[in-house]
Amino acid sequence: MIIRKTKPQDVDSIVELAVESVSTIAPIPELKIDRDAMRDTIELCLQPAHLCLVAEKDGVIVGAIVAQVLPGFWFHKLQCSVLMHYARESGAWVKLMREFARWVKGRSGIKMALIEIEDCHDPKILRFIERLGFARPSSNRMYIRGAK
Repeated sequence: MIIRKTKPQDVDSIVELAVESVSTIAPIPELKIDRDAMRDTIELCLQPAHLCLVAEKDGVIVGAIVAQVLPGFWFHKLQCSVLMHYARESGAWVKLMREFARWVKGRSGIKMALIEIEDCHDPKILRFIERLGFARPSSNRMYIRGAK
């Protein structure tokens, strides 16, 4: 298995992975999946300021991570937000996350990086991410129109 930068021809495979991830892990039925928005955002993240990596096994994309870098809203320098991290194989996800951590730590302009982990994930996932250096906990809450 190899981890590599995303090529334009990989975008459709990443969209399918993204759809799979939001459809299976913690689906939110009140929200309609927008493949065009996913595609547009992934294409934006192909630019060098952002990060878009894939895990490829035997010529098939089995995982991806997409992260967007923007100026910090309330602090100097940059914030990196992971928009998607998903793999069909756990080994691929681990390799993607390790490469993401190396990438973030290698860019001195990034002062904060955020990764959302759904509450339904195995606690081992949180421990792994903490070992990579993403140790400051935070919490978020969502309002979803039409949700009970």
